[in-house]
Amino acid sequence: MIFMIGVISILRIAILGSAGSGKSTLAKNLGSILNIEVVHIDQLFWKPGWLQSTQEELLTKQEIHLQKQSWIIEGNYSTVWEDRLQAADTVIFLDMNRFLCTYRVLNRWMKYRGRTREDLAEDCPERMTMEFIRYVWQFPEKKRDKIYRTTLQQNDHAQILIFKNRKAIHHFLQHRPFSLNT
Repeated sequence: MIFMIGVISILRIAILGSAGSGKSTLAKNLGSILNIEVVHIDQLFWKPGWLQSTQEELLTKQEIHLQKQSWIIEGNYSTVWEDRLQAADTVIFLDMNRFLCTYRVLNRWMKYRGRTREDLAEDCPERMTMEFIRYVWQFPEKKRDKIYRTTLQQNDHAQILIFKNRKAIHHFLQHRPFSLNT
């Protein structure tokens, strides 16, 4: 649960979390509420046909967005998140349990199977592999601590919000304890 005092000002938001944690959905909701552009890191990383961008290409694409006055960037890719987290005034970590995340990615696969979601690059139809399911299942052990270290210990300038369940996210969006600091 998140406890907040007063109103927070947000302009540049980085959203992190496991696949299936709700990053894209939260980003879209916040983008709509705040009228801020939403950037999906998956769209920057993947090229048509599931071809990967190089780290340099991804950094360059990300930097274009970081130079803007306001943005919401959702996604991980820890090899390039340092600049994003340094530029963010708010970092949101969706620390959801592995059962929920696994259920959501499987459900999403069933829903979009063979079609490209709006948060992916063009011509990247939804797909599922055992490697990806394993990644989601092992996210708490392999990535969670790195996210905590990076966001909490190395980021003294940004507001850090950690949501551990859907109810906390819903409460945050419904009560809107934030303002656009323009």
